[in-house]
Amino acid sequence: MLDQPEGSSVGAVSGDSGNNTSHTDEESRLSQLEAAKLDLEDVISYSTIEIESPKGRTISIPRRELFDIRIQLMAEDDGVSSNADLNDADIRTNVYEGGYKSWECSNDLAKLLLDRGPRKDIDDLCRVDHVVELGCGTAIPSLILFQYAIESGLSLYFTLADYNAAVLRLVTLPNLLLTWAKTSSSKTSDPLVSSSEGDLDITPGLLTSFKSFLAESGITLSLIAGAWSPRLVELIPTAPSMTLLVLASETIYSPASLSAFTETLVGVLERVKMGKAMMGAKRMYFGVGGSVDAFKEECARRNAVAYEVDNHGVEGLDGHGVRRCLLEVQMM
Repeated sequence: MLDQPEGSSVGAVSGDSGNNTSHTDEESRLSQLEAAKLDLEDVISYSTIEIESPKGRTISIPRRELFDIRIQLMAEDDGVSSNADLNDADIRTNVYEGGYKSWECSNDLAKLLLDRGPRKDIDDLCRVDHVVELGCGTAIPSLILFQYAIESGLSLYFTLADYNAAVLRLVTLPNLLLTWAKTSSSKTSDPLVSSSEGDLDITPGLLTSFKSFLAESGITLSLIAGAWSPRLVELIPTAPSMTLLVLASETIYSPASLSAFTETLVGVLERVKMGKAMMGAKRMYFGVGGSVDAFKEECARRNAVAYEVDNHGVEGLDGHGVRRCLLEVQMM
């Protein structure tokens, strides 16, 4: 069994860094769900994203509203820079990596997961033990699998990693709570999340029920903050006998991010007996320099193979606008 935070099925591991290259000298800290609760508002506002795959499969995923995140950041503003994360810039290198927003390639990946089936992974050869999303942000692809695990009674280990600890605290964790609240109470007379938009009360009782569900279902959640690096690889729970599925979207937007991401991805895949990554990306990131072709070359240099997969019918994958694609990555 993988190690878990004592007394809880949810842990938040933080390896904060002042740059985007190394965590070698950092101390990582582990905090329980109760500690994360101290930084959540008593009520969070949400809206629902409707995702439909080319094969007609549909799913509704609740996610925290961007304006609600902004309000909490403003309330917490220490006068330094906490509001800067939500200005007009999508990314601020070494400060904010875009995690408050949902990006279109994450929706592409979610549609692929709907059509392929969450358990039809690693070419149907095995069952996944551990789902890892790198650069998770709003975590839409992971939420697809999290909802599937809840509905199907599956025991899965989820690790969600993002550069910014605030993103995990203000976006990722609330979205997990919202998905659980919607899914687990959908058949009751008074569902917690029952409309396409609304508010969810974050009460001690709600969090107790959430933790109890995780413990009883065997679903483990691990949240890790930090830059892509060998140190981050060390923080992701792995074992040689494990089967692993890595998810990622919009992670290769610049040469620097592409290199660091590929190093981290390969580092994770190398640690398990059978692992695979599924990714969504734009073919070319104009103005910042990242590209799918450069990513394929970087993977090959690190003894991994990245190849494109089809999911016809998804807007943007068939030549309209900025071209996007879906990839899978495996070790050679």
